[in-house]
Amino acid sequence: MLHALSKNYPKGKRRMPVGVNIGKAKATPLDQAAEDYLACFRKLADQADYFTINISSPNTKGLRELQTKAYLRELLSEIRNENLSHAKKLGHEPHPLLLKIAPDLTFKEIDSILEVLTELDYSGIIATNTTIGRPVGFASTETGGMSGHEDIRRKSNEVINYIYRSTSGKLPIIGVGGVNSAESAGEKLDAGASMVQIYTGWIYKGPFFARELAKAMKAKGEEWV
Repeated sequence: MLHALSKNYPKGKRRMPVGVNIGKAKATPLDQAAEDYLACFRKLADQADYFTINISSPNTKGLRELQTKAYLRELLSEIRNENLSHAKKLGHEPHPLLLKIAPDLTFKEIDSILEVLTELDYSGIIATNTTIGRPVGFASTETGGMSGHEDIRRKSNEVINYIYRSTSGKLPIIGVGGVNSAESAGEKLDAGASMVQIYTGWIYKGPFFARELAKAMKAKGEEWV
């Protein structure tokens, strides 16, 4: 899959930045996870404008354990060092690195993550991935991440606002979770996000949703632009 992505990735000048979300393979043990992240980075470093370090997908068994102290600092240090080494070798600025976290963390766990991000000078954080929680009365017994629901919209807003207040607004935040309208996107910005990311809304509302969303937000107020 990595080879196919590299082969088909857009080359040369682009009209907009392109980010790459990287993670470990399901079969890779946690103590070897860094090798997968580094392999992805090395393969795509010359084609990406920024990287998302995804340690929060609930659909890869055990992946969220990388958010804990036992793994986090070492993993992010290795990726940071590889990024700096690659930039120095080619004589350009390092890629911005952002960490994508889960909405199901406690505030204490978020504090630990923010401490590491600050120490390693990461460029920002993406809050949040999908949730393993289920709303009261939700009938499905399926496991995995839930997205697009009011619950994830509320949870991600709470995490965004906590991060914003904890860092005095100094750490850039990309807000994501339950965005399907200008109002829901505006909530993320009001909570402290610098930018907004969409996924489920894009699927249900089609490929032009991002453009329609931007226009609607601009019409509602310059403070959201």
